[in-house]
Amino acid sequence: MNASPDIVCLGEPMAEFCREGGAESLTYRLGVGGDTSNAAIAAARQGASVGYVTALGQDRFGDRIVQLWADEGVDASAVVRSPDAPTGLYIIDPDPAERHFTYFRAGSAASRFSDADLPRDYLASASVLHVTGITLAVSERLREAALAAMDLVRASGGDVSYDTNLRLKLWDLATARSETERAARRATVLVTSIEDAEDLFALSDPSEICSHVATLGPRIVVVTRGAEGALLCVDGQIGEIAPATADPVDSTGAGDSFTGAFLAWWRETGDPWLAAGRAAIVAAGTVSGLGAIEPIPRRDAVLAREMSRTA
Repeated sequence: MNASPDIVCLGEPMAEFCREGGAESLTYRLGVGGDTSNAAIAAARQGASVGYVTALGQDRFGDRIVQLWADEGVDASAVVRSPDAPTGLYIIDPDPAERHFTYFRAGSAASRFSDADLPRDYLASASVLHVTGITLAVSERLREAALAAMDLVRASGGDVSYDTNLRLKLWDLATARSETERAARRATVLVTSIEDAEDLFALSDPSEICSHVATLGPRIVVVTRGAEGALLCVDGQIGEIAPATADPVDSTGAGDSFTGAFLAWWRETGDPWLAAGRAAIVAAGTVSGLGAIEPIPRRDAVLAREMSRTA
């Protein structure tokens, strides 16, 4: 196994079938989805060294995901390929108001991933581990593995990033709240949205959300607010992160790309304020194109956009 990359993501990537054409169309485009996979690709496009920990089936969907990561520079040397369980998949049916998702992930290889599958040396040498609420919600086995991975990385001197990414179709609110607190107490960085925070913390004021989450342990808290930008709290200091100009087309993956880009620029510069500003540029670029991956801006475009904003 290769030496660990700087940033390691843990979760469930999935094959994606997105319907194209009208409501009666039977044509679907095959792609790749998954919040932590989107974040990993966003970080890699900023120039970060990135790897992924999960389990995939020994099937063509798993092959496609691994090939995408190879194309994007995301290391998959720690990924388990299971001969007994499939790669998860989901179907998207777009309509003018929203996208409708149908998931086929029960019994997937990632849902069976356990503490025993963790690549401990790989994780111990990582600078940052990134997981999300979806990672914890997929299954109890994956949840306990993710929490064990968080403990391992922190004990080894690394940092943990946690994005709440609340999906109540995957678990009930009471469980989501208790498990989010368990994760938050292990996290260095916590990213949440106004919508998630209202459900998880019963708070809607961004400053109150930052202050509350900080009491749980994270020293960096980001509250994303869509077109209004974000609020950033670093060691108790709270400030606004202005949104970058966008031409919204599709919001899919915007939060994932923000988090992945933030981690990449934070690790490179050591400056969370600068990192959040550049992450806002990445998120704006992501919503300005179709899909979660294709429109994610790369490093040179982000730096050029930053220069034009400050000129």
